[in-house]
Formats: sequence, structure tokens, C-alpha cells
Amino acid sequence: MIILFTSVKGGVGKSSIAFNLAAYVNYTYVTNDIVAIDDDTAIQIEPKKRRIPVQLSSEPDIVFDFGAMSTQIDPKVSHALNICDVVVIPTMTDPRSLQATIDTVNFAKEANKPIAIIINNFTNPKKCNQARQHLIRNLGRLPIFAIRYTTLFERVSRDGRDWIQNIHNDNGEHQLNKTRIAHEAIYDEILRLGGAE
Repeated sequence: MIILFTSVKGGVGKSSIAFNLAAYVNYTYVTNDIVAIDDDTAIQIEPKKRRIPVQLSSEPDIVFDFGAMSTQIDPKVSHALNICDVVVIPTMTDPRSLQATIDTVNFAKEANKPIAIIINNFTNPKKCNQARQHLIRNLGRLPIFAIRYTTLFERVSRDGRDWIQNIHNDNGEHQLNKTRIAHEAIYDEILRLGGAE
């Protein structure tokens, strides 16, 4: 399966979620970000390249993390839209992020692929619900998931891809393990949207 994470706005947590999902399903993680996640398994495509390299575009199990298209659409996003099985658009609850999400959905829906939205890093459930209602009013019924603020992403970034598979209850990590399980339920839904059994 090919999963595309994208947004016209940076700073919505796209890379963290994309990398964690890739770790969860043991997929290849590929980004167009200038500053890539510090992990030996991450693949960074040079920003000046206009297309996804053939060896990556034909790989069956991959997560593309292509973002920050604010001034000009990165041609790699259009290429990824043509070959992906599902599109994931992370957002925050602030008005600029929500508008960017609406703009990204409107751009991505032309590819006629399943789209999921993740309201990311929220702390206030009321604001999360308001953001969800705003997106529904503007986009109709799309799958919308929510991920609360967590240090889980920071830990994976610091301690590596294998750490998430081995969270245990020592040192108060039981809460992060519960968070990991909640995230994995969302990842499973995204995989189903993309056609996984």
C-alpha cells in the first residue's frame, strides 16, 4: 500500500504521524522535507527533483511525507496522488491550519482517492470538536480522527523506530503504551481506507 501524508501548511505534525505509521507497519518512510527525521531508515528526496524516483514509486509498502506546498505545489505531491492508495491530511485546531486542510482536501480530491483527516496535537476537547464540525461543514463527511498532545512522537524521534515496538511499563511508560495503542487504532483505520484487509 502507498500512503501519502500531505498538507499545504507546515507545522501540523505531518512528519511525526507519517513516520510513526511507517514504523507501525514497517513501511519505507520517504520525505521531501529539507530537514528529515534523523533515522537511518528514512529516505529523503531532494527538493529540486520533480518526480518520485522510479524505484520508490514502484515500491509496494511506502509512506510518503510530502508537505509545505504553500507557494507552489511540489510536483512530487501530484505524482504521489496518482499512485497512492490513501491520502492523510493532518491539521491543528487553529483557523489557518483548518483552512489549509480545506485547501489541501480540495486539491487532493481531484485524484479520487480515499482521504482521511487527523486533528493532531490537540489539548482542548472542545476546540477539537469545533474543528471537526468546521471541517464537516466545509468538506462534508470525511473520516476525521483526533490525536491528543503526546510526548510519544518526541520519544520515537529521540530513541528510534524500534523503541515504539518495545514500550514497556518501566519508568512510567505505561501511559505512552496506552497512547501508542490509541494511535495504532487510527493507523488501522487509515490502512482500511487504503484497502487493507
